[in-house]
Amino acid sequence: MDPAPPEGRAPLQQTARYLLRLAALASVYYVAARLGLTYASIGQSVSLIWPPTGLALAALTLLGYRYWPGVALGAFLANAVTPVPLWTAAGIALGNTIEALVGAGVLRRAGGQKPELDDLRQVRTFILIAAPLGALCSAVMGTGMLRLAGELPTGVLAATTVWWTGDLLGALLVTPVVLAWSNPSRVEGPARRLLEIVVLSVGALAAAEVGFGRLAGVFRQVDYHYLLFPFVIWAALRFGTRGAALMTLSVATAAVVHTVRGAGPFIGPTTTNTLLAVDCYLAAVAVTGLVLAAAVRWERLEATRALTQSEERLRQALDAARMGTWVWSVKENSLTWDEKLRQLYGLSPGEEIRDYEQFLSRVYPEDRAFVAETVRRVLDGGGDLDYQFRIVLPGGQVRWIADQGEVRRNESGDPVYLAGVCTDVTERRMTEERLRQAHRMESVGRLAGGVAHEANNQMSVVMGAAEFILHRRDIPEAVRQDVEFIQKAAERTAAVTSQLLAFSRRQVLKPELLDLNQVVRKWEPVLRRLMGEDCSVVLQLAAESSQVRADPGQLEQVLLNLALNARDAMPRGGTITVETFRAELTGGYARLKPGTSVRPGEYAVLAVSDTGHGMDRETLSHVFEPFFTTKGLGKGTGLGLATVYGIVKQSDGYIWAYSEPGQGTTFKIYLPLKTGIIPAEVKMDMPRRTSRGEWILLVEDEAPVRSVMRRSLEEAGYHVMEAETAAAALERFVESTDPISLVLTDVVLPGGNGRELADRIAELRPFTPVLFTSGYTEGDIQRRGLLTGGAAFLQKPVTPELLVEAVEELLDGARRRVKTDERNAG
Repeated sequence: MDPAPPEGRAPLQQTARYLLRLAALASVYYVAARLGLTYASIGQSVSLIWPPTGLALAALTLLGYRYWPGVALGAFLANAVTPVPLWTAAGIALGNTIEALVGAGVLRRAGGQKPELDDLRQVRTFILIAAPLGALCSAVMGTGMLRLAGELPTGVLAATTVWWTGDLLGALLVTPVVLAWSNPSRVEGPARRLLEIVVLSVGALAAAEVGFGRLAGVFRQVDYHYLLFPFVIWAALRFGTRGAALMTLSVATAAVVHTVRGAGPFIGPTTTNTLLAVDCYLAAVAVTGLVLAAAVRWERLEATRALTQSEERLRQALDAARMGTWVWSVKENSLTWDEKLRQLYGLSPGEEIRDYEQFLSRVYPEDRAFVAETVRRVLDGGGDLDYQFRIVLPGGQVRWIADQGEVRRNESGDPVYLAGVCTDVTERRMTEERLRQAHRMESVGRLAGGVAHEANNQMSVVMGAAEFILHRRDIPEAVRQDVEFIQKAAERTAAVTSQLLAFSRRQVLKPELLDLNQVVRKWEPVLRRLMGEDCSVVLQLAAESSQVRADPGQLEQVLLNLALNARDAMPRGGTITVETFRAELTGGYARLKPGTSVRPGEYAVLAVSDTGHGMDRETLSHVFEPFFTTKGLGKGTGLGLATVYGIVKQSDGYIWAYSEPGQGTTFKIYLPLKTGIIPAEVKMDMPRRTSRGEWILLVEDEAPVRSVMRRSLEEAGYHVMEAETAAAALERFVESTDPISLVLTDVVLPGGNGRELADRIAELRPFTPVLFTSGYTEGDIQRRGLLTGGAAFLQKPVTPELLVEAVEELLDGARRRVKTDERNAG
């Protein structure tokens, strides 16, 4: 490393460099000025074109104002060698210096420290203000000094005009060349081809010879000097300001040389006419080249800016849609991915996917053959790519990718490259799967509703008949046992139907505010009896109470099903743990459950764990599906956990299972935390209701069901009047001479429904109690508009005891209302 110069030498070096530049500027100015004076047209100092103006203006624009002494020195020396007095030469040099300072000041004010004449606004400033204003300063000062010295052979106005036009042309022709070529890093248009430059130069020289040279007289009838305009335009379009400035300077040189020699199309009857013609022509050429080059570059910049904005908007749209782009060169087997696609595949900053084989290594193993076959088929048979496959991220996560692409082929039809976009559709596929699951559940629900209607009607007959038989004391013990088996089978069938309805979420819940700890404590004795002596029960309840809103009966059903599942998983005994605590589900936790739409918030958690044999991932993925069971034939319906899932979902909660083979299983139920006052339980000793021989109108289209219900009511002491249809029931009600105290009707009847019958009875005899019954669920009936909320409803299958109890309760309510009305009337 070279040693740093002494501290005192740096200013000296800067001063020396400054003085050298001043000397160089003065020398160049002097040489250009002597060249310009060679073509002086008025006296010894007024030239047709003054190149030093362009040099001085460009020098002060690029180097700065402090180099004005170089301009002043060069101008003074150039004018000092002419016959004019030295003081006149000094005055002219002062005018030239002011000209350069004014022009540079205006140009730098418009374009900054280093103006570029490829900007349309700067070109306009240069042509209309900087060059004309500076030239005017020099012309006024110069002609004034010549007038004072008596060295002006013509009038002041004519001399000033010629001086001004000469300096203006010098600025228009030379300044753009210096400014454009002083920045070698700027390249306009495509790469310069040698052949194009040679053709352009030869063509311009040939056109100049035709327009200005010896051939001009032959073709005087035609203005052939305008043949040079296409070359200037060509240079402006192909090479921008550089080409336009250089070609304009070449044309100007040829025009001036031929005009001074007395040849060319610009020669007029007087000197003034000649100067005006050549000046106008050169000004037109210079302005055309500069403006065209700047306008073309402005259009290119606008097009580039619009393209950049379009690409940016496209990139934003691709990023918002989680789309990444790719290009695969088939012949070279090179693969190019954008940054978004790299993110989709989980690539680290330094990691690259360079070829097709590396891409296939990222595909899920089971999908690789499908991907390879799809790509091969598109390459061989045509068409576009449009398929989905799975990939494996570096962390082991599996994501779904949708890939769409097009094949580009050469003229012979061979594939050259493929290009396309990839989208992460994992969430969409999960949503579609949830939608399919919802459709399946809806189908199961509709099936369950239909099955429930038929099964519940028949089970009402079976359970009623079994209870009638069991109440008899004259049957043999063997028959009694068989009937008990029938009764248990009927009850099991009714339970399976109820579980189907729970899973499909078609049952009607009656939620109320509950303390989760109290529900577990109340249910603890049942849990201990259920698990048996070989299974220990551990309760780990939170110190603070957690209130939830749920149907208490359904919540106990959840606990029962989970306990039964745990007992079956521990055939040799074990431990079941029931735990309660609070948890907050955040947005980050919700993203860990991509298959479920989780609402962030505070939740009460009920966790049931066992020490059983556990489950693998495949089993765990199907654990909540209906009719899925790992038990042997005849040992399970496959509806226990499906019922739990349906109840929890219908209660606005979530349930997740965690298990490993040999490590037991944990079910966690999340229910939204609620606040409020839990009403205290009120125990009332209800007196035994007895029949008073009231008349009941029984409306049921199923004869076996009607028979069982009639017998149940008659054995309870009621009188029963039957009807099969709504029309027959209404006729019996109107014609009956005995007062009908209650109407017991099926909801769905031939030729009508129970609600319409109840409405008609209410018109005939208000306040007649009506008890509805149906094999359909109450929720189904309400959704179909067959029953209004708050109506007395009895879900089939119904035993004789439950039927009588419901009838008596409804009649008691009617009696109390009558007594209340009588007291109010009295």
